[in-house]
Amino acid sequence: MDKNDKLKILSRQDDVVSLYNEASLVLNLSDKHKFIETFGLTALEAMSAGLPVIVPTEGGIAEMVEDDENGYKIDVQDLEEVEAHIKQLLSDRNRYQQMATNAQEYSLSFSEESMISKIAEILK
Repeated sequence: MDKNDKLKILSRQDDVVSLYNEASLVLNLSDKHKFIETFGLTALEAMSAGLPVIVPTEGGIAEMVEDDENGYKIDVQDLEEVEAHIKQLLSDRNRYQQMATNAQEYSLSFSEESMISKIAEILK
């Protein structure tokens, strides 16, 4: 495989499921100096597909990630650190698999069933 075939950068997509099914991890490189991700749906979608994520260090998106458990929170200005974490994650299959499992388990707390249960509890 040519080195250039390992990275795809795509514009906004209507069907992200097929992309997540082909991915190994998902990066959200939002610059916290320009805007803050208030929730982070892209990270949650990725985690529901069993993908570890790399996200900014601030905002709601950062609250979803526990470093070295289901992904990493990294200042996106530090591309060397982003690169190091990608290499580390993709070079250790066992660690990758554990983080992927943790990511998917975390996403279950946002399932329809879980959310309905939480809302019902609040309304009691």
